Amino acid sequence: MKKYEKMLIALKDAEFNCFSNKGDWLYIANNRDTKKGLFRLPNYIHYFVSINDQRMPSEIGVVKKINGQITARGLAELDYKSRKKDLTLLTDETVKEYEWFLEKVNAQPEHTPMAVTWLEKTFPRKEKELRVHKKFFTGLSIEEKKELFEFEF
Repeated sequence: MKKYEKMLIALKDAEFNCFSNKGDWLYIANNRDTKKGLFRLPNYIHYFVSINDQRMPSEIGVVKKINGQITARGLAELDYKSRKKDLTLLTDETVKEYEWFLEKVNAQPEHTPMAVTWLEKTFPRKEKELRVHKKFFTGLSIEEKKELFEFEF
């Protein structure tokens, strides 16, 4: 199984709807996760949650190099434990979703802010799919971006 050296890390900043603790690992929220009444989002924007017991929501995560490496199966096990789900329910098909997520994150350079949104397609049939992508901050200066995204955890 492929090993990855980067992970999506939380930055704690209520102004950007990021309520996970700084340094928490993030993964895409599932349909049982909630925003805990902290913020509202347009219907095309989704969010991440921290992979720990609190599962706090964050609209944005930052790509960071981690100490050591992680596999898709390792990430899936961490997520299942934080959701208090039985690890025997983990299938190869589910692990592929975590692999897809890790590939998207590892394709970006370190200190890159990322978001997750819904992409709606209507042709040939109506469907919605999640996209994990780079998030652009055009209203911030270079210094503000450095201060916000280039932190140690």
